[in-house]
Amino acid sequence: MADPVLEARGISKRFGALVANEDVTLDLRPGEIHAVIGPNGAGKSTLIAQICGALRPDSGAVRLAGADITGLSVAQRARLGLARTFQISALAMEDSVLENAVLGALGATGSPWRFWRAALSRAALVERAEAALARVGLSEARHRRVSDLSHGQRRQLEVAVALTLGPR
Repeated sequence: MADPVLEARGISKRFGALVANEDVTLDLRPGEIHAVIGPNGAGKSTLIAQICGALRPDSGAVRLAGADITGLSVAQRARLGLARTFQISALAMEDSVLENAVLGALGATGSPWRFWRAALSRAALVERAEAALARVGLSEARHRRVSDLSHGQRRQLEVAVALTLGPR
């Protein structure tokens, strides 16, 4: 069995008297697919926020590829290969599918704020974006405006954008 790519050990988070997560432990190995399910208020979003670095756990640790990343920021974790999608879309609705994916690829370069360099003219970024779109089945839609996509296709695009970051 392969070593875990992502581990959470004893993750707990409290907001005053409210216990959002208590002693959550999980392992994610290469090729596995997991779901976090539960009713509203069960602590699902809080758990994901702790794993991704948006919230610091009160106790426990998060490890990526064996390295403790508990004290790292969201951006630092992303640079190490941790990517996620969000419950509410954060896509550029008036831009094309390809342009959205290229923005994700641009973020993976480590210098995302160099917008004045035409990102669509950078072959490596476009190739990375197109590979991610192919992986999620959106190659044919690459020139469509995001606002014209179905909800399911938008979710696929969000996964493609996350894939352009090169997650582990």
